[in-house]
Formats: sequence, C-alpha cells, structure tokens
Amino acid sequence: MAKLTRTVNYANFRWEEYVLTDEQLAQWKTGDEDIQQEIIDDADWDLVRDKPIDDYGDVEFQED
Repeated sequence: MAKLTRTVNYANFRWEEYVLTDEQLAQWKTGDEDIQQEIIDDADWDLVRDKPIDDYGDVEFQED
C-alpha cells in the first residue's frame, strides 16, 4: 500500500496521510511534478495522530 504523509503545524503537530489508488501511484511514479502536485491538492487527507503543544503563557504575580 502506498501512501503520502505530512506533518501540519496548527499550534499542534498533526500527522496526516492519504492512501494512493493504483492509478495515482502509477502517475506519481512518473516524476511529473505537476501531476504530483495535483494529487496532493486533490487528496482527502486523514488525521493519523496529533501532538498538542504546551501553549501556556508565563505565570505573572500581581499584588493588589
């Protein structure tokens, strides 16, 4: 099974993949960058896993 994976940063890291059809795999292997970009643009990416990033702000002390 051939598939494409990528990491996307949305304030967390996401690993996404798209499983290529046999036809898309044959087209991908031609090395034509325009065809490869079209496959990437048309892919319906599935979330494989994600990793949230700690985005807590600094603790501030305020005395009233």
